[in-house]
Amino acid sequence: MLYLFLLIIVIALILNLPQVKGIIGEGWVRYYLSKLDSDVYMVMHDILLPTEDGKTSQIDHLIISPYGIFVIETKNYRGWIFGDEKNKYWTQVIYNRKEKFQNPIYQNYGHIKVLEALLGEKISPYIFSVICFNSRATLKKINVNSNHIRVIYDNKIARVIQEYKQRVFSYGHQLEIEKIIISHMITEKGAKKEHVKQIRSTLKQKKALIHSNICPKCKGELIQRKGRNGFFTGCSNFPKCRFVTQAGK
Repeated sequence: MLYLFLLIIVIALILNLPQVKGIIGEGWVRYYLSKLDSDVYMVMHDILLPTEDGKTSQIDHLIISPYGIFVIETKNYRGWIFGDEKNKYWTQVIYNRKEKFQNPIYQNYGHIKVLEALLGEKISPYIFSVICFNSRATLKKINVNSNHIRVIYDNKIARVIQEYKQRVFSYGHQLEIEKIIISHMITEKGAKKEHVKQIRSTLKQKKALIHSNICPKCKGELIQRKGRNGFFTGCSNFPKCRFVTQAGK
């Protein structure tokens, strides 16, 4: 019984690791996407693409359909989620504890810009951003005004995509888009580990600049400013640069 108890504890700890939770979350989205008609929807997972600045961008899930391209970002959070399309950070509330996290719409926007660079900007009106939260989260107040952005629960993903009915691509065009993406995918062994290392390095550099009161976006000076919700730290080059730090950081 003692060994069984210890085994349960170990499994619980492993399942609670962010990497493991991420894998499980993406696995559920894969399952829900498998319900789409494969003769109509071309579904791709875990795509690593090069960016124009020599870095990489990882897309969780991508769907090429006659009705547009859907870029899907999965988020494995629990608790209440509050967010606005235009805010740099969203809020996670668990009991009385609040945590800030990067706006996933911004994150997915970076993935979309990589696709536009590969496929051409003319395809931009036909690319849709979909942010999927798992059922452990409660989307309490999410403000999104764009018709090209959806923030949903993962078990609604297939139904939401099937709501799009206006045909914009022929089957031949779908195949052409798929071919371009596949031809640019990075598949070398160790590439994904390098991608994670790159992200951590970028965040470290960003934090170092902020600590030195330097804007990581335009290298301007960071200064205290006063907004509707009190004081915050922002770039002195506003409004040309709109970078702000998290409240209290």
